[in-house]
Amino acid sequence: MINRRSFFRASGVAASLGTLATTPSALAARSSSRNARLREGSPHRIIHVVADGMSLGTLSCADQLSRLERGHGLAWIDLVNQPEARTALMDMRSLDSLVTDSAAASSSWGSGTRVRNGTLNTSSKGKPLLPLHPLFGQAGWKRGLVTTTEITHATPAGFTVAVKDRNSGEDIAAQYLTRGVEVMLGGAKNHFDPAKRKDKRDLWAEFTAAGYFVAKSRDELRNAPTDRPWLGTFSEGHLPYSIDVATSQSLQATVPTLPEMVERALAHLGRHERFLLQIEGGRVDHACHNNDAAAALRDLLTLDEALAIVLKFQRRHPETLVVVTTDHGNANLGLNGMGTSYRDSSQRFRNLAGVRASFPEILKSMKTVRTEAEAIALLAHHTGYRADPAKIALLLPFVNAKGSALFEQMNSDVAALGQILANHLGIGFTGTTHTSDYVPIVAIGPGADRFRGLIHNTDVFRTYTDLAEIDYRNPDEPLLASADLAPEVEDIPSYAVA
Repeated sequence: MINRRSFFRASGVAASLGTLATTPSALAARSSSRNARLREGSPHRIIHVVADGMSLGTLSCADQLSRLERGHGLAWIDLVNQPEARTALMDMRSLDSLVTDSAAASSSWGSGTRVRNGTLNTSSKGKPLLPLHPLFGQAGWKRGLVTTTEITHATPAGFTVAVKDRNSGEDIAAQYLTRGVEVMLGGAKNHFDPAKRKDKRDLWAEFTAAGYFVAKSRDELRNAPTDRPWLGTFSEGHLPYSIDVATSQSLQATVPTLPEMVERALAHLGRHERFLLQIEGGRVDHACHNNDAAAALRDLLTLDEALAIVLKFQRRHPETLVVVTTDHGNANLGLNGMGTSYRDSSQRFRNLAGVRASFPEILKSMKTVRTEAEAIALLAHHTGYRADPAKIALLLPFVNAKGSALFEQMNSDVAALGQILANHLGIGFTGTTHTSDYVPIVAIGPGADRFRGLIHNTDVFRTYTDLAEIDYRNPDEPLLASADLAPEVEDIPSYAVA
């Protein structure tokens, strides 16, 4: 059994997680005997799947879109209907707010402790907490992170590092080097590139020296050797939205899809007896911040394709626990009743098929138009919707940062564009930020019985460590009414930039 005192004694961790040892220790020896004593029903592998920023309405609309276009529902919904699956609702509040951000959300899973919004596995007094990946690594498990965001973004980082500010991506990238996580795939070349880093460190070279295979393209990932750990960074920042990849041959040639990354990650990690893998469809969240229904739903369909691969793996390896959830709602996307007796709703929803670009791409073009007629034609080209001049006249001031909305949260070009397209798609949003919804969670495999009823976000850490027979708890603290020194939650305006 791994307890808090023996972990720190074995690994040499004292004041800072930055010096966490990743070499074999007494814990690895204990892990060997623990594995021999694994009780029946304990998972050998754990796969944690996150649709970041997915409100329940987003899941509903994605299932309806899947049935409309693919002829079948989501793998997620099929999983819910499996008799051996277990479902629950989860309270995702943070230490200092009913509404969590992704850093506090992932940290609650990663450390079993609620932290302030904007921080990663750090107490309100600035003390680092010990997250899942270092713990599981010391216990002999392999580990992985796969995401459509920057690999250094809040959700993957919440399983792996401890930093006071989620926006310190360069520091997170450097901490990853000390963690020894076997598979890391996503974006954020800028956080590893010496030409982009403030300290000019060449982290790609340092990872290579540490034995990693560094992949920077789709082809390099396809050909990556499975006898070495992987670091894959496939874009400067976040990976592009699925809706934009679908219309770009250059993106299709260079950027791997989430299903491709997941398939490769499972090929690598599946060679081992024990692994903990987190998979994130992170751009669902960014599209919802933008009130971009088409981009959000396309990215959720892409995550669902990856989930189908995961469930196929689970059927081949039934000792695998798969947990599928979201970290919070966001803007609460929903199909509204349109027309007399709501009979227009279905047809408006079908108009999603005509939307061919994300809002950042649309607005990048929109900023170059000079007349209302040009704006109408441009919007029609990207979405299939010919808006009337009165609506375009209301939109253009927002495009030029001169608009004014009654609800301040909607005072942006993306929110204004979302409201105009709501007339065409029937889909509206409550705002542009996260919500306090209890989130759905579904589990299948050994340990799934732990996911029933209403659970707390911190229960995930305790469930995973208990199932792995890791006896470790981070210190807890009472909820805060406010946190005066909390960092900025996230750079939401950046999600609206192509």
